[in-house]
Amino acid sequence: MREEKPVMGRITVWALIVLLFSGYLMAQEQSGPPPRPLHKVGDHWTPYEPPQEFPPDAQVYIIQPGDTLWALAQKFLGNPYLWPQLWEQNQYIRDAHWIYPGDPLVVGVKAAEAPAPEAPPPPPAAEAQPSPAAPPSPITLPPAAGEAAEELVPLGSEDDIHCFVYVDTEGEELPLTIASAERIGYQARFATGDIVFINGGEAEGVKAGDEFFVVMPDRVIKHPTTGAKLGRVVRYLGHLRVICTQEHSATAEIMASCDPIPLGAKLKPFEAIPIPMAPKTAAATRCDAPSGKARGFIVYSKDNVESLGQDHLVVVDLGEADEVQPGTFLTIYRENPVPGLPRIVLGQGAALTAGPHWATVKLLATDGPVHVGDRVEVQ
Repeated sequence: MREEKPVMGRITVWALIVLLFSGYLMAQEQSGPPPRPLHKVGDHWTPYEPPQEFPPDAQVYIIQPGDTLWALAQKFLGNPYLWPQLWEQNQYIRDAHWIYPGDPLVVGVKAAEAPAPEAPPPPPAAEAQPSPAAPPSPITLPPAAGEAAEELVPLGSEDDIHCFVYVDTEGEELPLTIASAERIGYQARFATGDIVFINGGEAEGVKAGDEFFVVMPDRVIKHPTTGAKLGRVVRYLGHLRVICTQEHSATAEIMASCDPIPLGAKLKPFEAIPIPMAPKTAAATRCDAPSGKARGFIVYSKDNVESLGQDHLVVVDLGEADEVQPGTFLTIYRENPVPGLPRIVLGQGAALTAGPHWATVKLLATDGPVHVGDRVEVQ
């Protein structure tokens, strides 16, 4: 009789090899290729051009092997989700996934030195002792920052903000576009790491090191009941950094992409958008009375999804003018089809970004499907 176990063993080994190799490839694909080329700066190798001088009050840390911006944000800022703030302070780092030991990193401002204590005054001359006074009342000091504060939690992710939309209500002009690319001969759309060419250069004020959001204007959204135009949705596709300029053109590298980027995509000056942090807030229940604060509608959903639930992204027609700002919690509800009966509470959302009369909102919890046209109320 033949022995089958060795065959099964070989099959198992090969299956494990294939599985591990597939995981390695997926990890490489997610992180993207490392920046290039490497060159020696001082005693270490880096693909970047790290600064040599810093403001006198800057706290500078030298990157060590194994460091990540995520871990360093936890170390210096107390929250790993604040890593985009470190990246924003160190704009020479072209790709946040790749930082190099030996490079400097501005991590904050140096703490001010405490002034030297003053010498105590000389003791007074001996005097007649007054009658004993009542002991002084204790001074109640306010709690130190953070002592009584509730724990803050991030209300979304970087992708929820940098890979969703904003609403253009003023017809903004975005003259800079992606006009061509190095791989235009065999690619129609582009992604992280691709080199592209911009239709504006030094004469148009573009400089090496400038960063831009890559955006694409989409459809005009209308109010679900009145039909009034609310503005044009503009989708974030990614962001890029200019690496060199010519008189009327520039060469740039796509630093991150949310969706495939086509020729003709528009460029908007890049500003890091922080992830809102807020203490956990209980959602309204079906027995809670309305808050009486501003009410509005869900007017748009990401990818035009019709049946929405937890973690979906939407746009509402409330904004800064309605006291809605990043971190504001909203109750999601639907009017009862029977007049005079209580509303139907559907869940809770939180505003991530806001304009004068709009906000992007992440659905934090839902009870049943949510649709465009459902109502929202500030908690």
